[in-house]
Amino acid sequence: MRPEEWAERNDGLLSRDEASNGGVSLGQLRWRRATERYRVVRRNVDAIAGAPQTWKQQVRAVALTCGPRVAIAHSTAARLLGADVIDDGSIHVIGPISRLVRLEGVTCHRSTTLEPEDLVCRDGMACTSPLRTVIDVSGSLSVNALGKLVDHFLRTRQLQLEELRERVDRSRPAPGRSIKKLRIVLAARIPDYDAGESELEGRIARIIDRAGLERPAQQHRVRLDGDRYRIDFAWPDRKLFLEGNGFGFHRLSSDLDKDAVRQNTLVLAGWTPIEITWRMPDALIEDTIRRFLARV
Repeated sequence: MRPEEWAERNDGLLSRDEASNGGVSLGQLRWRRATERYRVVRRNVDAIAGAPQTWKQQVRAVALTCGPRVAIAHSTAARLLGADVIDDGSIHVIGPISRLVRLEGVTCHRSTTLEPEDLVCRDGMACTSPLRTVIDVSGSLSVNALGKLVDHFLRTRQLQLEELRERVDRSRPAPGRSIKKLRIVLAARIPDYDAGESELEGRIARIIDRAGLERPAQQHRVRLDGDRYRIDFAWPDRKLFLEGNGFGFHRLSSDLDKDAVRQNTLVLAGWTPIEITWRMPDALIEDTIRRFLARV
């Protein structure tokens, strides 16, 4: 494969090994750098001229420089796995105790307990699995932020709650790791907990479970007048449903129109709606649901 073809599939980057495999000699490599066809990004890593300089390109350059014994980790791995986390500006990697990485802008973590299932491949790069990533960042995130990360991985089916619970039970404290925070997050998510399709939906599910309220069916499907509707929370035997202002961001006015039509159709069919917004405090949400369940 020509070096440029390989670079097209790897964020515009070439490692020294790949350049050699493509038939580019060291002399040719130096000439291409001198004529600005290649741009040095990291040690033994070049970018093809014109390749966009992206966050993922920076991460891949570190991965290529570090080699196969090192994986992307911590908050960098969380972002690579699709999570929205606060980035401290450093690229985090992890490897065995014997492998210490010293690179500008890179934070190296070393571990004696990297299990086979702790590593996965994303976009051709080795990184820590969602399970291991949650454990590794537990010390640096607040309980709320850690819970959001867990919910993201649950929602995207990259993590199973019982798998995390079992791993935490046998994990020991370590630098950057907080078993206490992990247990708090798990305590708020009882067995069969459903994170739903949004952050607010997961929050309401936790409020219902914590209060010991009758658990609803989530993403319940209803067929009315030939149309099919999906309800975020429903108590079908009571014809009670919970949706409304906040389970997503309405980017188009047509979204609001569809929600209004759906709610009107459900109400005309005898369903009772509960409306919850993100800004409502937990106590008010709990009290509102409790009062509707007592009345309907």
